Amino acid sequence: MAIRFTISKRGLLPNEQLDIAANDQWLKSLRPQIQKGRTVDAVEFQDGPFRLPSLQPKGELLSALDTLRRVMLHEMEKGNAVCLPGIGTFRLSLKGDITIKSGNDVNFYHGSNVRVSDILFEPDRELLQETRGFEVNQVPYGMAFNIKNEEVEQRLAALFAEKETISHKDVTNAFEFTLTRSRVTSLLQRLVREGRLIQEGKGSQTRYRRAGA
Repeated sequence: MAIRFTISKRGLLPNEQLDIAANDQWLKSLRPQIQKGRTVDAVEFQDGPFRLPSLQPKGELLSALDTLRRVMLHEMEKGNAVCLPGIGTFRLSLKGDITIKSGNDVNFYHGSNVRVSDILFEPDRELLQETRGFEVNQVPYGMAFNIKNEEVEQRLAALFAEKETISHKDVTNAFEFTLTRSRVTSLLQRLVREGRLIQEGKGSQTRYRRAGA
């Protein structure tokens, strides 16, 4: 069994009028992206066929994971990074506004509304090395970079026929995961700039409404 992938493109969508055969920049802008599969519960998956069984009962695994979760929260709350041997290291990422206050010819930098925005993960080196040995199917699935305006309009129209507002995830699902997260973001931002969509909310709560609706 080999991992399947699609061909995705860095940059804005769509209508890139280039001589593809003669333009090296076009090829450099393309990259393989793994075809998104389903998310597997690392505990529940033991009951399925063709799965790697665990030597520990489900209850013990859940208890161990709960203990690890509480230890991670305890340490990260103190600003520490947490290493799970054989898995990798977790550390917090912050975001916020920075203001400058001057006094006695010295600039003082102050944070405003600083908060935790994400958890960053660095995989264990041996774990990463093992995954690099996975077989990848050399035939790509789909042509994610070849999306026309008409197709974008059709898929958005289908979304708005079902929902009054849509999210980044809705658009990703509509394109069946053939667009990278950055390309979906670029597409939505362009449609907002063009006045075709109205953005509501921020961060994970961001929604998009069709202009004039």
